[in-house]
Amino acid sequence: MEEKKVNTLRSAMTYGLMLALVLIVIHLVQYLMDVYKPPMWVNILTYAVIVGGIVYGTIRFRDDELGGYISYGKALGFGVLLSLFASIVYGFYNYLLTAVIDPSYMEGVYRMLEETYLEMGMDYDQVETMMETVKKFQTPLMMVFSSVFGFTFMGTVFSLITSIFLKKEEPLFETEE
Repeated sequence: MEEKKVNTLRSAMTYGLMLALVLIVIHLVQYLMDVYKPPMWVNILTYAVIVGGIVYGTIRFRDDELGGYISYGKALGFGVLLSLFASIVYGFYNYLLTAVIDPSYMEGVYRMLEETYLEMGMDYDQVETMMETVKKFQTPLMMVFSSVFGFTFMGTVFSLITSIFLKKEEPLFETEE
């Protein structure tokens, strides 16, 4: 019996790209509608898409590449890897948007942050201090790094949970019926 070579990296890249493209479409809709602070339901939808992408990719990997069986650790690792690739693609998109396509996009983000800080009850001097700090760290390149790190961390947390339900151990002994 010949063992089929499993290509975890290729599968994670494929499903990570699919997840990133769906997230980019969601963000493009927000961008085209000039929404800088999406409503709560859009955030929930985004999280659901991320969880759904991890679940879908892991199930496809388990069933197509691993013959229907996957351990908890392998499911977790695959979900993290999928999230990493999705975050890299999404981070690249974010960089292109903020540095090349529409550098003025960040001004809208800054206005939204100022409004949020003022609504929280901060006085104008505190808001100015906060905005100076935010602008130092919100360069397009820093946004890519924070996006990749944050998205991968979130994907890890989601994968820790989803892997519990997606694992399917191969039986130790085959039974003949």
